[in-house]
Amino acid sequence: MHRRGPLAGIMVLALAGSLATTQAAGAMSERQARAAAAKILKGDPYGNTPDQIAQNIAGAQLLAAGATRCGTKVTKPVWQFHIVVPKNRNPSGDSKIDGFLAIDAGTGKLICAGLPFLD
Repeated sequence: MHRRGPLAGIMVLALAGSLATTQAAGAMSERQARAAAAKILKGDPYGNTPDQIAQNIAGAQLLAAGATRCGTKVTKPVWQFHIVVPKNRNPSGDSKIDGFLAIDAGTGKLICAGLPFLD
């Protein structure tokens, strides 16, 4: 049987503490991010209920670098959502809405939006 010295135990504890800190400071899950985006989007023409709003979220992407589709440089994790409101579900007009919404992946706060009524 191999015995480990006290240094091995300290390293295991340090690694465990580091992983816990990383998880706590990490990005919200996609589900949490969608809920945060829904709060920002709530109202015409994006929907008044979570189900209506969810129908208009065509996709989600977690960005760690680069730039958002609405033009903001990514310096910390960002959830970017592709929002599409088809013409037949747009009570505010007679055309389709197709744009992007970006939120801070840690706080859920709006970073930028390339959508009408949210700029």
